[in-house]
Amino acid sequence: MALTRTITDNEIEAEHQALWRDAAQEYGDKFAVPGDVAQSISDRTRGLYILKGWDGKGSAARLLGSYSVSERTIISLVQEYCGEDIDEVVIAPKEKRVDKYDKLVSWAKQNIFVQKTTEELVEIGGFSYQTTLKFVQDSPYFRKVKKGLWEVRDPASDRSLDKS
Repeated sequence: MALTRTITDNEIEAEHQALWRDAAQEYGDKFAVPGDVAQSISDRTRGLYILKGWDGKGSAARLLGSYSVSERTIISLVQEYCGEDIDEVVIAPKEKRVDKYDKLVSWAKQNIFVQKTTEELVEIGGFSYQTTLKFVQDSPYFRKVKKGLWEVRDPASDRSLDKS
């Protein structure tokens, strides 16, 4: 899916001004325009700027959704500028940091004594290299074997062995 026509800054500005002019005329004054109408105008303008910079790769709807453009505006813009009819926008929620930590810990609990490089742990956890490195350095579930190589440990059994 790609844009059916190019979008220019002048077009975006003209549409933005026209939307505000119509809203001000409808409500009597630009300061009397309800918040949801103002938000809708803002969403449309922001969406147009996003589409203007879009390289045509991937889904336009997903891209607009990642910028928190409203679903109604996404549907309208994709139909108008990409020529694609969509009924609803399905945007996968971003994975939270705590969920990524939990995923890495649960993987570690299932893979005791497995040795992995930091790069492999980056793929498993979904963090950046530096965040993964900091996590494994501070976590009782990992022990450094040598530079860049980590062994998965069971902290409970390690503590019981230390007490013996």
